[in-house]
Amino acid sequence: MRRTRYWTGVLVAMALVASACDGGTTEATDAPTTGDQGAATTAAPGDTAAEEPGDAITIEFWHAMADDLGQVVEDLVDQYNESQDEVFVNATFQGSYDDTYNALLAAFEAGTAPNITQNFDLAAQTMFDTGRLVPAYTLMEEGEADEFLPAVREYYSDEDGMVAMAFNSSTPIVYYNVDMFEAAGLEPPPGDWDFSTFLEYCEALEASGVEFCVTFGTVGWYFEQILANSGGLYFNNNNGRTDRATEVQFNEGQGVEVFEFLTGLIADGHAPNLGNTWTDTDSVFFAEEAAMIFDSTAGARGFQDNAGFPVSTAFIPHSDSSERNGVVIGGAALWLIDSGDNEINRAAWDFMRFMASTDPQVQWHTGTGYFPVRADLQESPPAELESFWDENPNFRTAMEQLATTRTELDDGSKNYAVLGGRAGPFPEIRRILTETYSAVLDEGMSPQEALDQAAVRANQALADYNAFFEG
Repeated sequence: MRRTRYWTGVLVAMALVASACDGGTTEATDAPTTGDQGAATTAAPGDTAAEEPGDAITIEFWHAMADDLGQVVEDLVDQYNESQDEVFVNATFQGSYDDTYNALLAAFEAGTAPNITQNFDLAAQTMFDTGRLVPAYTLMEEGEADEFLPAVREYYSDEDGMVAMAFNSSTPIVYYNVDMFEAAGLEPPPGDWDFSTFLEYCEALEASGVEFCVTFGTVGWYFEQILANSGGLYFNNNNGRTDRATEVQFNEGQGVEVFEFLTGLIADGHAPNLGNTWTDTDSVFFAEEAAMIFDSTAGARGFQDNAGFPVSTAFIPHSDSSERNGVVIGGAALWLIDSGDNEINRAAWDFMRFMASTDPQVQWHTGTGYFPVRADLQESPPAELESFWDENPNFRTAMEQLATTRTELDDGSKNYAVLGGRAGPFPEIRRILTETYSAVLDEGMSPQEALDQAAVRANQALADYNAFFEG
């Protein structure tokens, strides 16, 4: 116990240092137009306001969903509270993913941790390392883990099984202005397009009078995802999945090719240089200044409802020198914090199972754009969901992109590129990568030089973190 407390204190200190280095800004895995927490939004949708039953077990649930997404979370929490009288869930919006992550680590130190927290994908290794969890596999019934999509299940599992309860999973996709594509004489993008094909589309769009081919923020997620789609590893030791990551590999091979593509889009005038933002890019797209935008599937509802023109979707591109590999699970999961009381833990687990059950997952998917984490909803969807997809094909793209992801290589081994990187200081390393864009675009470094510089800083962060878990 003493060692766990020490580790938790270390994690808190490292999180606060990383936050200070970031200048107080936040960046999350996905933050679309609908107000997903990663945007620089401070307006909470309002915490769950149902009257707490006096004899129910109260469960504190911290989440990171703002605005429209937060409203759907609240609706689901209200439905759960009204469905029974033994457990009452008090949901509290904690800000961005980074805010929620840092608040949890601070709460561990202060002894004020919630029962359940929604934590983003990059925090997985840190969460494993806290020693403060009740792993999902200890409460799941036999075969229950098989109800989840394999990619989702694998992402949130350790060597013993599924640790977190998957809830809001997403991937990046390309949204595009159908009218602009038609005016340029372009067919919809192919399901498998490389950088050269993407640039051919850019040239045709700009020749037709479009100001910018594409818009995107210089955030870490797109680099990570296009790197995975190109078959490149972010970390050594099979992306930190067969042993702790000790070095980054993003400054090698595919990583350099991907970074050259992304920085080149801006440097060559195909995309505006809007910096580390999630929201300014949306404004450019909605103003019809750009024909395409990289964003999260979680924004499908927002893009579809808020654009004044028809919007369609496509898979993200991959490097010229690779085959298409697919995408890594983004978004977040629900983590059960050990209260020390089995009755309270099981009450919290009951709510977590509700959030991942069929009807709530359908409501969550159709109300947001996050795809259902349940395998049965994608393999044998109910008629109402099939009908919804027929009327809203953009919501299908994320699932098709994931379903065609190469989880195994030709020799039958695991494709660690699409399983995603895992490392304790991953949130800090993502911020380092984000700063690397300016080294190329503002300071004139080559992508290789900038990535090499970033690798030195990232490897030091890994060494500092790993030092506390040696011996």
